[in-house]
Amino acid sequence: MNRRILIGIGLVIVAIAGWLGYRQMHPPGRTVGSLMPSGSLLVLASNRLQDTVSAQELRTQISLQQLPVFAEARQRLDRFLYATADTATALTFIRNKNVRYSLHPITKTTLDFIVYIPITDGAADRSYLDKLTNPDPRYHRVLNHVFRNEKIFDLVARSGEQLGSFILTDDFLVVSTSGILIENVAERLHQSLSLPRSEPAFRVDADHWAGLTMRPEVLQSLFENTGSLVRLFLPESIDLQFRPSGSHTHLIGYASDEIGNRQDVADLFAGQTPRRIQSADLIPQTTATIYYIGLTDPTRFGRSMSRLLSSASGDFLRDRFSQIKSAAPAVYAALGSDVLLCRLESSGDRDARVLVLNTANPQQLKALSTAWQQVAIQAGARRIPPPVDFLGHKLLRLDVPELPASLFSSLFSGFRQSWITQHGNALIIANGEDVMQDYLQQVQRKLVWATDERQSDLLNNTLRPANFTALLRLNRQANGQMAVMANWPLGWQNLFDSQGDGVSSSFDNLETMAYQASYGNENILSTVVLGRTTRRASQAVQNRVLLQKRIELEEPLVATPIVTGSFSRGSAQFFAQTGTGQLTFISPYGDKIGPVSTDGPIRSNALSVDFLNNGRLQYLFMTDQSLYIVDPAPRKIQLKRIALPAGIDPTYLTRPRGTTHRNWIALATHANGSVYALDRQQQAFVRIASPNQKLPLLHPIQVQATPNGMTMLAAQADGTVQYWQENGAAFPTFPVRIQRKSAESALVQLASPALLPFGQAAIQLITEEGELMQLSTTGQVQKRIQLYRPVRRGVFKLFPDESQTTWLLLRETDTEVAVLNQKGEQQFDVRALQPGTTIVRYHRLGAGVTIVSIKSGAFTTLYDLNGRTIGDRPIPSDFPVALQFDAQTNELYILSGSQKTVQLFSIRMR
Repeated sequence: MNRRILIGIGLVIVAIAGWLGYRQMHPPGRTVGSLMPSGSLLVLASNRLQDTVSAQELRTQISLQQLPVFAEARQRLDRFLYATADTATALTFIRNKNVRYSLHPITKTTLDFIVYIPITDGAADRSYLDKLTNPDPRYHRVLNHVFRNEKIFDLVARSGEQLGSFILTDDFLVVSTSGILIENVAERLHQSLSLPRSEPAFRVDADHWAGLTMRPEVLQSLFENTGSLVRLFLPESIDLQFRPSGSHTHLIGYASDEIGNRQDVADLFAGQTPRRIQSADLIPQTTATIYYIGLTDPTRFGRSMSRLLSSASGDFLRDRFSQIKSAAPAVYAALGSDVLLCRLESSGDRDARVLVLNTANPQQLKALSTAWQQVAIQAGARRIPPPVDFLGHKLLRLDVPELPASLFSSLFSGFRQSWITQHGNALIIANGEDVMQDYLQQVQRKLVWATDERQSDLLNNTLRPANFTALLRLNRQANGQMAVMANWPLGWQNLFDSQGDGVSSSFDNLETMAYQASYGNENILSTVVLGRTTRRASQAVQNRVLLQKRIELEEPLVATPIVTGSFSRGSAQFFAQTGTGQLTFISPYGDKIGPVSTDGPIRSNALSVDFLNNGRLQYLFMTDQSLYIVDPAPRKIQLKRIALPAGIDPTYLTRPRGTTHRNWIALATHANGSVYALDRQQQAFVRIASPNQKLPLLHPIQVQATPNGMTMLAAQADGTVQYWQENGAAFPTFPVRIQRKSAESALVQLASPALLPFGQAAIQLITEEGELMQLSTTGQVQKRIQLYRPVRRGVFKLFPDESQTTWLLLRETDTEVAVLNQKGEQQFDVRALQPGTTIVRYHRLGAGVTIVSIKSGAFTTLYDLNGRTIGDRPIPSDFPVALQFDAQTNELYILSGSQKTVQLFSIRMR
């Protein structure tokens, strides 16, 4: 090789070695990137996260300190910041500093932060650092050790508690509660050949409160089981700049990132102008999750979606689309601006989904409906049954699974069957008949986002126009805000559950999370929205019982008032029955309509049904001799009577679910254990199932919808379990008689019903003596556990909630009630009850609000599942109270009847 070339290469090597040696002896000014260990899940920066915020601002506005991740980062900083210095010194030191935080995994189940605080030679910094490194020995000690030639300081309380570790450099104070992470920082400091990582150019000022960079998998985990699908819409990395919304109810993070390997998704929206959600009048208040695609050129979108589905990685979607390919273009061509999937809040494990497809005009709607049915036929619908009438709508069942996913990707899956109807200029598709009925009732009552000022502000001002929007409402999860974390990795769950009691204050304050994406030629414009839309109560009114409305009647009540509408904002409407059997309707404005006469006091619960097919709901109830259908017409009560067959139990009505007999609208039980259905066409009761053992059924019986019709599960006092199909035939091996374990054991007696929880394969039972049992659906006893009996005369009962989706256990005596969890562990007990007057009910009201009401004597007391009293005083009531929770105002409404008055109370829960 040429000698000059060798000399040149040698000189280059010597120069590089010299430069590296110089940098080792005289390192340049440190940056956060040069200190940060690899593997960070997210990095955030803010100069106001460490600020103090007044209680009023925390209640009326959203702040960084109230949001998950930000709150946990602030908590780690506060634990260290105020340990050795007084508040004034600490605040002077930290004020206006652009503090960085990085989140790292320590183990598979543990995440923690590293905090990077910039320091200077100023007097405030010197004062604080002097107190940090030389604390008062009466309270703290500072130990140190050397790791990789770097001195690491450990702050230890006098009790021996490790408060944190820190490293001091010329430019930064680096802090962490994890010694492992601080050692990683030390190792990073002394990597000779390491190059500083690039840092996002976060702008932090009065208008930009924080910066956040994170991996897409962090954001995708927020969206239930579809997170992996949402990830397809995310860029490869997200660098967000946060600012407050105009209403100061949300923080909005903006980002512009390269498309990278998301070109396939970008092509899907080619030629589509970003839009706001237009169908606010079709989004019900109980919506928990929204997935939205905005369109301006539906035909072009259809061509792009067709290419995507034709090459789908899953065999099902690819094969299904090949079946419907010829009919799909007509569906896409008839679309309007919104493809909107709403997952509704529902009790238990029921998955309620509604797809809203709006159109430009009635002609387009007709074309879309026809095209959708044609797609169903090509996908395998053998026969389309005649439509069902409900609230003036024609409901059509299409027995083809996953029709929406077949046309719009797996993000729109979850439709075992499709029920379709038309409303306005939109085609509505639900994944069940009961889901469609619930949806239409909310739309008819105007319980939609368009009528809610705060939700409208969220749609019209806070969210920006986008091609794709995924929105999650944590306060509409069935088990509360923390329910969204159920499927998260354990490390994230442990990070947010740092209080150790299953409740995170940061998640209590977060109600809305949204991700929006707009796709250009080179970049993805992302928006992340975090905040809340409900009001927070001040301490002056929180948990206090407030009287909203009081209505005086001429005679004493003889039955529980029948609720016919929402209590929101104090607008109660109900039927009241007085001593002479007179039934009066009370309008939302307090007007009294009626009365009309009945042949006795109401004995049963009330059911809302569409009996007359006149576009509004009627209400069914029973007296000792009759069933009544009452229609609250605008100016006059219409009352229809149907005589009860001899032996019908007048205390219980339930609703058929999933039945193939479209005229069955209610179910009742007979004294001999038979089940009767009320036939709307015949206007009479017909017997549909009979047991061999002629004993009454224990209420409530459980009715479930299946693909082959409804099923009915019931128990009798002698330990017999009945399980019927819709045609009245018992399932194989049923009925089952539960036998005692041995001749010395007590005879099996039941005082409560059997329950088959949705999605489970074990029937739950408990005997009067407290033997907890599980039966398989083939009638085999799988498990028997004897619970502890502290009181010999106590009776155990299975205690389902009012919608029969889950259950607790009760142990009752004449003066005591104990509430137990599903394992038989006592949650709380209530004593000194009045004998013979106690009624206990289990209410799951949505938005994570679960209440046990105990009526004893002339008062009802409300409890949460930990036994804490809800409200500052009992509710006067001669009958069980009716409860509703308004998630928009965080108010619990209680309607009670006492003597000659009906009163509406409210309690601010949050």
